[in-house]
Amino acid sequence: MPPSSLRLYYRPGACSLAPHILLNYINAPYDLVEAPRDDSYRAINPTGAVPALKLADGDVITQCDAILNFICDAHNRADLTGGDDMRLKAEVTKWCAFMTGDFHPAFYPLFVPKRYSTDHHADAQRHVKAAGQALVKGGLDQIETHLKTRTTFVGADLSVVDFYAIPMLRWVTFTMPDGLATWPATQVFYNRICAQLAVQSAMQTQGIKP
Repeated sequence: MPPSSLRLYYRPGACSLAPHILLNYINAPYDLVEAPRDDSYRAINPTGAVPALKLADGDVITQCDAILNFICDAHNRADLTGGDDMRLKAEVTKWCAFMTGDFHPAFYPLFVPKRYSTDHHADAQRHVKAAGQALVKGGLDQIETHLKTRTTFVGADLSVVDFYAIPMLRWVTFTMPDGLATWPATQVFYNRICAQLAVQSAMQTQGIKP
């Protein structure tokens, strides 16, 4: 794939951090564009969400897990999606689905509580946020159990799942009362992956901290 044939649309700290980290990790050429928060961006992604990956021919790929897999396929990095091992590939797919379908949506009531209740009074919104925290806690409990005896999510080496987890675990640090302290194995994992140069570079570029 020729240089700069990928353009990643992102917003600081959003789940678009995951493909940003991946592109850095595999040393792939790309352009990085902060997605505007007005209707002009809907010409790129009709939902207005990030990430979006625009290809050289103008096609656009959306949804974080699809983008992660496309980047790996385009750069012959099957090792980051399970390689030739059928079971590892299934595990990568499973955990990416967990991040997309279960863990990420758990944060929505915390970030946009008015979306989840027709009662916008402060007390009602507190209940919505409390429900969101319970959902996040449930996801973290699953992650903690999985990581207690592991250093990475799948197999012995890094995969796209490890990068996908980073933005959401970062959200935990400022949405849960004690951050990741209640989930020590997850905290150790988060610190370890954040020490990767690819992660540090992406966060620096986006102007955020772990």
